[in-house]
Amino acid sequence: MTVVPALLLAGALAAGIAPGFGDAVAHAMSEATTAGLVDTSVHWTPPGVGLGLLSTALAVALAAAAVARPGLLAAPGRALPLRRLQSGHIGDYVAWLLVGTTVLGVLALPAVLSG
Repeated sequence: MTVVPALLLAGALAAGIAPGFGDAVAHAMSEATTAGLVDTSVHWTPPGVGLGLLSTALAVALAAAAVARPGLLAAPGRALPLRRLQSGHIGDYVAWLLVGTTVLGVLALPAVLSG
């Protein structure tokens, strides 16, 4: 159960640390998505590094708060009807995926019809 997240984390770490690995991934993605028409290069920028560190620190802080004080991040009582709609069964996930896709389709329909 932890193999997939571990592989994804290892791949993300390798893409950021190993020289040339990030460029190889970017080149492969460019070939797969744009048939090589767009030349991509991967480089680190100070804002990108800062946002990465900030998001990591925020994720660690929220995880620590959820473990140390579970009631602090609990959903308020007014969210209980929404929580009852999602029981965790696979059918609920499929139903909500269908609802979300339908809502996005309805919202995009005017733009599609207008041209």
